[in-house]
Amino acid sequence: MNCSFNILAILFVGSSALAQTTASPAQLDFFEKRVRPVLVQNCHSCHSEQAATVFANLRLDSREGVERGGHSGPVVVPGDPDSSKLIRAIRYESGLVGMPPTGKLADRQIEALAEWVRIGAPWPEQNTTALTSEAKSEDIRKDHWAWKPVSKPEPPETANTEWPRGAIDRFILAKLEEKGIAPGGDADRYTTLRRLTFDLTGLPPSVESIEAFAGDSSAAALESVAGRLLESPEFGERWGRHWLDLSGYADTLGLGRRIPSRHTWRYRDYVIDAFNSDKPYDQFVREQIAGDVLEYENDREQAEQLVATGFLAIGPWALVDADKVQLRMDIVDNQIDTIGRALLGLTLGCARCHDHKFDPIPQRDYYSLAGIFMSTKTLDEKRMSGVFSDSYRALLPETPEELIARGESLKRWQSEYDAAKAESEQAAAERDQLKEKHEAAKKAGPESDEMKELAAKLEKAAKKAGKLKTEAGRLLLYQKPSPPMAVALADRAIPENARINLAGNPHMLGDEAPRGFLSLIKTDKPLKFAHRRLIGFGFQKSSGRLELADWLTNSGNPLTARVMVNRIWHHLFGAGLVRSVDNFGLRGDSPSHPELLDYLASRFVDLDWSVKGLIREIVLSRTYQLAARHEPAAAAADPENRLLWRANRRRLEAEAMRDAVLLVSGALDRRRGGITLPIDTPEGVIMGQPPFMSPKVELGESRRYRRTVYLPTVRKSQLADLDLLNLFDFPDPNTVTGRREVTTVPTQALYLMNSPFLKEQSKLAAGAVLEKPGLSDNKRIAAFLLRALGRPAGEDEVERALTFLQETEKELGRETAWARYCHAVFVSNEFIFRS
Repeated sequence: MNCSFNILAILFVGSSALAQTTASPAQLDFFEKRVRPVLVQNCHSCHSEQAATVFANLRLDSREGVERGGHSGPVVVPGDPDSSKLIRAIRYESGLVGMPPTGKLADRQIEALAEWVRIGAPWPEQNTTALTSEAKSEDIRKDHWAWKPVSKPEPPETANTEWPRGAIDRFILAKLEEKGIAPGGDADRYTTLRRLTFDLTGLPPSVESIEAFAGDSSAAALESVAGRLLESPEFGERWGRHWLDLSGYADTLGLGRRIPSRHTWRYRDYVIDAFNSDKPYDQFVREQIAGDVLEYENDREQAEQLVATGFLAIGPWALVDADKVQLRMDIVDNQIDTIGRALLGLTLGCARCHDHKFDPIPQRDYYSLAGIFMSTKTLDEKRMSGVFSDSYRALLPETPEELIARGESLKRWQSEYDAAKAESEQAAAERDQLKEKHEAAKKAGPESDEMKELAAKLEKAAKKAGKLKTEAGRLLLYQKPSPPMAVALADRAIPENARINLAGNPHMLGDEAPRGFLSLIKTDKPLKFAHRRLIGFGFQKSSGRLELADWLTNSGNPLTARVMVNRIWHHLFGAGLVRSVDNFGLRGDSPSHPELLDYLASRFVDLDWSVKGLIREIVLSRTYQLAARHEPAAAAADPENRLLWRANRRRLEAEAMRDAVLLVSGALDRRRGGITLPIDTPEGVIMGQPPFMSPKVELGESRRYRRTVYLPTVRKSQLADLDLLNLFDFPDPNTVTGRREVTTVPTQALYLMNSPFLKEQSKLAAGAVLEKPGLSDNKRIAAFLLRALGRPAGEDEVERALTFLQETEKELGRETAWARYCHAVFVSNEFIFRS
């Protein structure tokens, strides 16, 4: 911060212990991406080792400096931003000297620092492998496992030749034998089927599939089930959601403002369709980076590729940021960071302000990539007092039949809108007339029965006018038929190279960095930029995204395949072979089975980048089919189960929990795809311009039972109707999330016990059980447990259930008793965990 000795006035004596070993990778990434740049740009000139004079003896460039504080002690109270004098100073609170004195920080910068303190002020460990020279950087590049070429290792020989069923099992067993650990037993058929069905579709198995699989003891039974699940449309819904966690997908624009985005749903459906059609992963990547400049054979393919670029176009853009130069570079930074984490497993954003603190990624490489995205149009730059109005939207091609259909829809819409508008205007006029009469009556004398009657009529008329205005606004904003559009990218007319932003400040420019790729990755052939590309009958200058897509999917790039196969393993086993799924750098984890990781990466490419093909091979392994039983001897040798001597038992994701409840209750709406908005708006919530979504908005009856992937994803926190997502670790759509946090807090149990959603679904489930004719209660219990838990009921649990139902029925009646029993099953560990 540019400051004077007046900073003494804001320091205080207190304790401070910045989070280190307890900080999660996500928290440390937040520091590097959102906090360190603010400190470097605004504080280091006066409070760092480089400062000519360290004002107030306060350094904000190291953990030790922040912990020690200045002359009067620490300035940060971890976990309590309101009590931290640093935060109070940057907020310019009264009674304190505002910092920096040259002007208040932007709101997003203040929010970032406050959030950093709130999560415990995490600070990365001191870099013990500082890159002091180009030679050392080159040594690190050669030595680190992730940046070496992918090998094709042969599966090892094992002493036990009976246990392995294929190459994957041999890699696993060889490691176990090295440690003297024997693999555990196989899971039973019911557990295996439930595990496979949840992992591949995010839903529990149907009763029919359970009975069929239990009755088929052939060796090909599981292979047949896996093939059926992989070809089901639910597969894309499940695995598409995994990808949406990486892309920052949401149905609203803006970091903190709920501005509905009508067209983002097309990208969601593109991702789901890509996984269902088993689009080769290298093509999937190419389309998302450069789909707008790829060749295409027909209008359908062109539209699909344009939609694909939503990967980097649907982002958490701070559209209201007054500093448009900063906003532009923040967008570029987000795009680079997303590519780095999602596709390469690298924290490229850490090189924005300086050379990467840990990995051999110089700042110049960051700005070589930045030039590519500075040459790309992401926002609609229609200038309104210097404000970007919205995300850039590409017009998608329409067939003649689609044009005719849209014209007919527009006529119907116009008639409906005109009627709604007229009714709204009439209601507003009636309200205004009543208001005039009421005001006149108030002036005429004391309160009378006539005034009370007028007040009641006015209140009723005002509610009616508000409701009709909302309806007319919804029709105008959300339901007017428009040409098909997609939130997309486009090349700028004139590409440009970026200049290095000194200390990450876009207003302080250094040397130019020609557009290019990471010097860290040496591909098998050099790739050059085509500065002019033939488009139609002419030439167009190129941003470089097509060349970037080629570099990412080049056979010599060792990261793209490794990162993706590790993600697939993570979703099937609960932990990746590399646990830090978004970070393969020096701060990331080492692979537990490096040879297996390379085997899978090379196998993935040999399978023509088929995600389904690789998943099929993994789930048919014996390793995947192990039981989750505890073995004391194995646990003593490998307590974290890194060597996979058993299966990992884990809680279902929030979406899988919700969808499973809906399926078991019989309420699940299986309609697929299509527009996410509009959503219903209660009385009193007016959708204005810009149309901010109030927290009060509701899903509405027409969509409330759809699969969760088709419901609105809202930045900041989800809708009130989706509290389950907020409580059970649904990821922040403003960040790349390859591995979701899994928390266990009291509010989760309280929600499960008291949730109106679960109570409602329990009643529906009970009604479905009771309406089956000719069944005894014993059989009803057994049927429900088979449907809900995927296994036959035990005699003892049937007896316990009967006792509970009989006792509860005497007090509350039959329907309520069964609803409470169904509710108890829904909140049981066996239901919400996958073994």
